[in-house]
Amino acid sequence: MNLNVRVDAKKIQQAILFSLVIASITIILNLDGGFTVSNAYAQETNTTTVSTPMSIQGNESNNISSITENIGQPFYVENTKSTNMRVLNVENVPTVEVTYIGNSTINGSPTQTIGTIIDKMGSDGAVHSKGQAIILTATGQVITYKSESIGYYNPDGSFSDSGIMEFGLPFGGSNGSNSTLQDAGSADKSYSEFKNVLGIYKKTVDPLGNGITKVWKWG
Repeated sequence: MNLNVRVDAKKIQQAILFSLVIASITIILNLDGGFTVSNAYAQETNTTTVSTPMSIQGNESNNISSITENIGQPFYVENTKSTNMRVLNVENVPTVEVTYIGNSTINGSPTQTIGTIIDKMGSDGAVHSKGQAIILTATGQVITYKSESIGYYNPDGSFSDSGIMEFGLPFGGSNGSNSTLQDAGSADKSYSEFKNVLGIYKKTVDPLGNGITKVWKWG
């Protein structure tokens, strides 16, 4: 009986996650009409950081402004560089593993991110991705996230996808009890607020592997 309950709970959780992915993609695509990365790319300066954020220009800036007007400013932004790619499978469902590192910000406060994502390529051209990452704050707080998305490769070789992220605190926030971040127009907030936070995101990656991800809080 307990086994059946656990199985049913897992099915319900998967159904909810799938619904959130579809809803987030619909919201973002309706708001921005889709956008591709510009020719100004982030440049990697050493093995652990990306010093210059990828810039979004022209129509892309207008599209992001449209999103901001409708659902507010993104609370998490990361500029990353793909560091390694590995083919996991070429039969049935071609699958690739990608690792990435880069600079990021939480409400403007600087952080560093390292992550891994698994891309599964469908026959319809869609790429279904699941990822996970570790975010390290300037004060040593560790935050994690898991992501799930659906995306497509663009004619210029860039890649765009949309999906959801679930943020978490692996140590329950105990290591970051004294850590705070600035949220414009309000008092400091504790990183403990990132326990089980859901976000919807839009990501673009240029042909050289430089990516920018913007995340808005869900709910």
